[in-house]
Amino acid sequence: MEQFYADLETTLDDISKKAIVIIAGDWNAKIGSDNNGWERVMGNFRYGDKNDRRERLLEFALEHDMMICNTKFQQKDCRKWTWRSNDGKTKNMIDMIPIRRK
Repeated sequence: MEQFYADLETTLDDISKKAIVIIAGDWNAKIGSDNNGWERVMGNFRYGDKNDRRERLLEFALEHDMMICNTKFQQKDCRKWTWRSNDGKTKNMIDMIPIRRK
């Protein structure tokens, strides 16, 4: 995981600070429904539980002046989760879309 973030940061270093940057993908990070202390990078419309990868993603977003944009806009809960277990009972938001603030 740390190698992924290192490679991503190297890539971002090569991109102009004025460029619009959107990163979409499966981060396997559950950021949860609590944004206390993370208001700069998380919107008001979060979903689910959190896991141990939450902190790393949110720190990355903060360092690079990004917002997790799929938490920025209100949606029905059925449109927030991006992963569902085989039995259909467990649902999580693990696909995130950080976007550089402008």
